[in-house]
Amino acid sequence: MDKQAKILEGIKIVDMTRVFTGPFCTQILADMGAEIIKIEEVGPNSNERSWPPFAPGTEESTYFIGLNRGKRSIELNFKEERAKDIFYQLVSEADIVFENFAPGVADKLGVGYEDCKKIKPDIIYLSISAFGQYGPFSKLPGYDMLAQAMGGLISITGYPEMPLRVGSSIGDIIAGLYGGMGLLGAIYYRDKTGEGQHIDVSLVDCIFTCLENSVPAYTITGRPTKRQGSRHPDGGPYDVYTCKDGFVCVVASNEKLWGNMCQLMGVPEMATDSKFNSNAARMQNIEEMTAFINKWMKDYTVDEMVTMLREARVAVAPILEVPQICESENTKARNMLVEFEHATAGKIKVPGNPIKFGAYEALAELPPPFKGQHTKEVLLEMGISEQEISEMLEKGEIGDGFITRAKNKNQQ
Repeated sequence: MDKQAKILEGIKIVDMTRVFTGPFCTQILADMGAEIIKIEEVGPNSNERSWPPFAPGTEESTYFIGLNRGKRSIELNFKEERAKDIFYQLVSEADIVFENFAPGVADKLGVGYEDCKKIKPDIIYLSISAFGQYGPFSKLPGYDMLAQAMGGLISITGYPEMPLRVGSSIGDIIAGLYGGMGLLGAIYYRDKTGEGQHIDVSLVDCIFTCLENSVPAYTITGRPTKRQGSRHPDGGPYDVYTCKDGFVCVVASNEKLWGNMCQLMGVPEMATDSKFNSNAARMQNIEEMTAFINKWMKDYTVDEMVTMLREARVAVAPILEVPQICESENTKARNMLVEFEHATAGKIKVPGNPIKFGAYEALAELPPPFKGQHTKEVLLEMGISEQEISEMLEKGEIGDGFITRAKNKNQQ
């Protein structure tokens, strides 16, 4: 049987990214078949590798494990010229280099776009940062939460008296997705023209594009978006409502769904009442409508309400906790919780690939690596001798996750 061709088979990425946005992006590309060489700094665990909780009995961070399947990890000390030579050799064989240092840091280390372009003129180089490679804020320290604040997301999230951060690092996620799309476009462009390029993606820019109707509503009508909790600013019912034992999310913001809901609530006339017969009218009377719905729902459990609304063809969902999602039949049916055998943490389960290709299941085969797990393997493939590898390990020019030191200690 012929080996299954993979979507990005033959694409090699030198990945210097850390924490979330870069690893999130390269994991998607690894699932699609790209070869990812993850460059990590020599020494003890830092950044996301040092964040608890850890897999039981190990120093393996669950944060790192969840973002790094399909990659081979090598440790390079960029303060040492020999380590940089190894990096340059990797670049000479790569299609893509990816970094998310603060702007200017890669250049100072000698691993920036211009450095890589000298070695590989058609290299595609992606930089993701909070504020971008240029602009008045480019040199400021930046993290996801700051980007959510500066990109406008926190201003429209939360309650009138208290803005809130979105529960996950959504700016990192969006930038990783935009970055991945940019890379795929740049590969196609290079294949047509023979030219590589530097791609600059900013978390703030990405968040700004995802404020839904807030920007055009302001630029066209002058209306700023106000924080309203879970309520949608432009339509309703579109909110979280209170049942006897919990909460449900309901979306009935078009007239058919609203009519179905009014019928179920026993007030079919409410659908044609001038205070509630259009989205605009309902938004003018949103507090009265919300109070009516909550009063109706308070006598029912979440399960009862979900069943009733679904039978009435009204969009509704219970609010699931992570353990419930992990055990969900839907999660299992769509293979969205996948198991790997990690070299030190044993069996681990992490979210799968949500992109379901018709040709085959695109899922990386390699489990997340421990730090420096593949240093020796990759360097041997590059033609570097075992003796030279040992010497570089001894000098601290490269690292292998303390494998060598642990072996030496056990032999003493």
